[in-house]
Amino acid sequence: MGGDIVRFADRTQSVAVELDAPTARTRREGRYEAEIVIRTGFVSAQLPLHLTDADLADLAGYLAARAAAEEAGAVPDGPATDWPPAGRSAYLRLHAADPFVVEIRDPVQSGVTVTVPLQLRDGWAARAATRLDALRTGLAEGP
Repeated sequence: MGGDIVRFADRTQSVAVELDAPTARTRREGRYEAEIVIRTGFVSAQLPLHLTDADLADLAGYLAARAAAEEAGAVPDGPATDWPPAGRSAYLRLHAADPFVVEIRDPVQSGVTVTVPLQLRDGWAARAATRLDALRTGLAEGP
């Protein structure tokens, strides 16, 4: 069971975090291998990422909060959110603004940062939260 953990995309570019197929051992340990996949007209790249169950829970919380803000009609604003937390490996810095901006930061391996502005469709956060919940349920239930 691999697949998208989260995908930020508009008509021309995207940033996705794709889960590598977990093993029974990685499920038990709550540690997963994934890949950040960047696709724009300027750059296409992949970057390995190490995640835990706690990281997936953090992302679920972020998406639920964004979905609630969208539902309430709140203007996207506020501080940037780093996911997974900065320091262990590559991470995404998420800027809830108009446009939504995803920075892919890799301070550990390459030192490179890629910034991707995206015109996300209304309701994106609720859809992403639903997909992530299904993925987390599948991981908890096993193969």
